[in-house]
Amino acid sequence: MVDHSRGIDGDRTDAARPWPLLVAVGLAGSEVGIIVGLVPIAVAGLVVFAASVAGLLAEADYVDQPLPVAASLGTVFVLIGVVLAVHGTGTLTIGLLEPLSGLTNRGTALVFGGLVTIVGAGLLQRRRSPQR
Repeated sequence: MVDHSRGIDGDRTDAARPWPLLVAVGLAGSEVGIIVGLVPIAVAGLVVFAASVAGLLAEADYVDQPLPVAASLGTVFVLIGVVLAVHGTGTLTIGLLEPLSGLTNRGTALVFGGLVTIVGAGLLQRRRSPQR
């Protein structure tokens, strides 16, 4: 059996990259956690999704640093989560979201997932930055 995961110069080929699988696992985990109402699973899925999208973009040379991209995705999660949570409490009424129920829990999961992503990216960035 021949191993096709290595190229001629020893580098891994695109087929052996973990990012597409992690994007799918993160997205599916976050959807299941948000829809079923399991906040820890939703948070873990959102963090895996944001980190893997950032890693995919960095590996494809679209961005130089993946951590700011992950933090930006975390910020988007927080903003969307706040809107959903506020709408779910009845404080802010959004006509398009009226047929949906349980938005407070879903918004809370998005906020927590975004905050964990932002804090994690910040901690990793601080760890990678050169010490003075």
